Amino acid sequence: MSRKERRAQRKAEQDKKKKAKAVKFAEAVMQEGKQAGPKKVEALPDDEKLPLTEAKFGTLEIPKQAVSLADGARYGYEMTWCARHADRDGHWSWGEARRWSDQEWCEDIKSTLNGLERHDWKEIQAMTSDASHLMHHDQEISTLCQEAQQRWLDLDLEEFDSSFRFRMGNRKRAWGIELQGHFFLIWYEREHKIYPTGP
Repeated sequence: MSRKERRAQRKAEQDKKKKAKAVKFAEAVMQEGKQAGPKKVEALPDDEKLPLTEAKFGTLEIPKQAVSLADGARYGYEMTWCARHADRDGHWSWGEARRWSDQEWCEDIKSTLNGLERHDWKEIQAMTSDASHLMHHDQEISTLCQEAQQRWLDLDLEEFDSSFRFRMGNRKRAWGIELQGHFFLIWYEREHKIYPTGP
């Protein structure tokens, strides 16, 4: 078996595991009780979107939505978000602070994500730039720079092998995790170095 075939086989196995995990998660949510009627999503107030220290996934309330797809896909959910799990400690090796300023919070993060809030994820993922590139999409952790991959593990996020990335401008990005339609912001970056695209 060639390297290419082995790589394709590994990817197929990973995709199968990921789908099984998503289906299991969706089934568990459906067991808790499926809401009837049209979706009604309440966005979190801005003061509840702010970072919390030592908060664990699963301990924070997120806006409840009707489960519309049993396969665990995000399509059919409206986007909500928060920064309660944000990693704002220290600096990246290229000198960029992980902590954002109040101005960046208001003008970049909150403005962009609040503007997308309550849009369906299918609509969000279809948005393109002027160059016809997808603006917002999943990104495998294994494709990030080595430092970001290690930081992901240091944050005990190894159960998530994929992140979601929002484009906020030419080089600015918001990285995080999407769970049941809710986006947990992990990193805000200004220089597009977490996922290197050039030399």
